Amino acid sequence: MKFWAQRTSWLICGLLAAGFFPPQSSASGDGAPRTQASDVAQKHLLSFVGAPLPGHSTAQGTPSFYGPDNLYQYMDGGADVYLLYDFRVLLHEDFKSGQAELSVDIFDMGSTEDAFGMYAAERSPSYNFLDIGTEAYRNKGILNFLQDRYYVKLIGFGPGSDDLLERFARVLSERIAGARSLPPLLKKIPQEHRVKYSEQFTRKDPLGHPFLSPAYIVSYKQGGLESKLLISVAKDPAEGKARLESLAKYFRESGKCEAVPDLGNGAIRASNTFEGRVIAAAEGRYLIVVVNPVGGAAALLKKTAQDLK
Repeated sequence: MKFWAQRTSWLICGLLAAGFFPPQSSASGDGAPRTQASDVAQKHLLSFVGAPLPGHSTAQGTPSFYGPDNLYQYMDGGADVYLLYDFRVLLHEDFKSGQAELSVDIFDMGSTEDAFGMYAAERSPSYNFLDIGTEAYRNKGILNFLQDRYYVKLIGFGPGSDDLLERFARVLSERIAGARSLPPLLKKIPQEHRVKYSEQFTRKDPLGHPFLSPAYIVSYKQGGLESKLLISVAKDPAEGKARLESLAKYFRESGKCEAVPDLGNGAIRASNTFEGRVIAAAEGRYLIVVVNPVGGAAALLKKTAQDLK
């Protein structure tokens, strides 16, 4: 049984607009590891699914492993997005308990930030969220959760599978242990008017612009109007300022751009036919951009800058 969630449309559109197509190396053929490091990672993943398991679940066949060079054998076109987030190793295994069948995919993404980025790219605020791991949701026979550097995806079939999904996920979460918190930056920025479960992290080409990488994107809503807050994370204040200058240059060439000193030192207001309207300012190593600034967008930009000092 193979399953992967539908990717969010804005992420795919951004990648295509940027013309980014990750290279695919030749496959190893059988999913076997080629380095000692990957062998250790596989043993670690296997420790999460060892007996005993809920409902006396038993493995069906042998586990399969995939790395960056052959993930496309399992996911076909879906592998590209995972590679953007520096995917390391996938364990896929099928289980059965009575008439219930379960497919388990455990992705080792290498870091908590990349695991969050991939998990967030495949969720929707409309899903049914659960208190498992760092964050978890259920939707139409699936249960996916995030914990530490792992993104875990479960799908169930047959009578009793709904209950088994949750029990299985809780056992895996207990065995994974490690960090159970979202990236620290998300705790710093404004909570008021934030659309719950809208947080995203993109490693490559946010809004189709390489100079914005990497970045967090969060939705805010006031009076029925929604804006997106993008925080581009640079290595230092000089690079943060350079990113603001690159953004201003882009809008001057593709639309219009003007300085708005009341929003902060070097702040701009800009627009074009592709991104629409934005306001932006630099604060330390962060470039803060509000896309579709409506309602209290100016206050949101200023508050974010203050919170990130």
